[in-house]
Amino acid sequence: MDNLVKEKVCLEIGSSKLRAIVAKEGVNNTLFVKELACRDYDGYFQGEFIDFSHLGPNLYDLFNSIDFKKKKYNKKLFIALPAEMTKVINVVVGIDVEGIKKITKNDLEGLKLQAIQKIKNDENEIISVSALSYKVDEVQVENPIGQKGRNLSGEFSIILCDKNLIEKFNTIFSDIGFSNVEYVSEALCQALFIVPVEERKEGAILIDVGHLSTSISYIKNQGLLSLTSFSIGGGHVTSDLSEAFELAYEDADRLKKMVVLSVEPDALDYYDLPSIQGKIERIPQGYANEVVSYRLETIASAINQCLLMQNISLINYLPVYLCGAGASKIKGGKDFIAKCLGRNIILGITPLPGKDKPEDSVIYSIANYAIKNCE
Repeated sequence: MDNLVKEKVCLEIGSSKLRAIVAKEGVNNTLFVKELACRDYDGYFQGEFIDFSHLGPNLYDLFNSIDFKKKKYNKKLFIALPAEMTKVINVVVGIDVEGIKKITKNDLEGLKLQAIQKIKNDENEIISVSALSYKVDEVQVENPIGQKGRNLSGEFSIILCDKNLIEKFNTIFSDIGFSNVEYVSEALCQALFIVPVEERKEGAILIDVGHLSTSISYIKNQGLLSLTSFSIGGGHVTSDLSEAFELAYEDADRLKKMVVLSVEPDALDYYDLPSIQGKIERIPQGYANEVVSYRLETIASAINQCLLMQNISLINYLPVYLCGAGASKIKGGKDFIAKCLGRNIILGITPLPGKDKPEDSVIYSIANYAIKNCE
C-alpha cells in the first residue's frame, strides 16, 4: 500500500491522442513507469474539443485499459491542460515588512496570496502560481528567505483555465470514478523538466509542434513569462501530402515519414511509397519536399508571430528547444524550422535514460512534475 501512495496517475490531453501514465520515482532520480496507455480521439481545435460528447467514453476506455479501478488508480488523477486551453498572466506585488527583519517562508506565502487575490475572478480557475523573481528593498535576490529588509516584492506567473471547462472536466472524471483530480499546465511541466535550471535563470524558449496544435513557452526560473499557441501542426503536413498526391491519409502519413528535407533531390528522384492498396506509388521527391517545406514555413512564420507577441523576437541568445512529433519526426524538420527562425534549435527531450523521444516529452514531464511537486 505504501508503494501505491507514491504512484502518480497522470493524463495527457493531446491534439490527437489521450495518454495515461502510472509512474513513481525510480532509483537515481529516474522514473519507473508501471502503466502507459494511449487512445486516438478526435482532438481539439482552437481550444475546443472537436467532439466533446465522445471525450468521456474515450477517457473511460483509456483508463479501463489499465484496469484503473481494480488496481486502485482512481484515488487521484493529475490532468495536464494543453496550452490552447490555458493562459498566463504575470503579476507584480509587494508587501512592507514591519521594521527591518529577516524574510520568512510565511512572508513569501503572503506575497503569493496577494498575487492570487489580484487576479482571482469567477470566470477562471487558477492552475498554478510560480515565482519568476523576488526583490528585497528593490534589490533582486534569488532566494529572499533569511534576507533582511523593509520591503519584499515579487513577480509571479499565474496560469489560468476557463472555469466552465474545469467544471465539465470535473463532471467527466467524477463519473468515470476518480475521487480527486488536480490540474497542471502541460507547457509548464515540459519547460521545468526539459530546460536545465541554469538556462532557466536567463530564460529559454520551448516550442512544441504537435499533431494539430503548436505552443510557444517562454520559461524563466520556475514559471512561464508567456505562453502562446495556434491550431496548426504535423497533421496538416499529412493532409497537404494527401491532397497534393491524392493519397489516403494513412499513405500520406507514411510518405511524410519518408521525406528527407536535408537532402536536395534530383529531378528524377522518387519516393517509392507502398500504399494501403498493396501497390507502389512513385512520388517525385522534389514535389513532396516542397509540399512539406511549405507547411513547415507556415508553422515557422506563425511561431515568429508568437515570438513577436511575447516580446522576445529580438532576444537571440535565448536557447530554443523543439518538442512534439509534428516537426521533429520529419527528417530534417528541426533544422528546417531553425533556418526559418534564424535560430539554433535543440531537440527537447527529457533527461531520463531510454525516454528520449521528443514526442514523449509531455507525458514523462507530467509524471515527473506530479512526483516532484504535488503532494
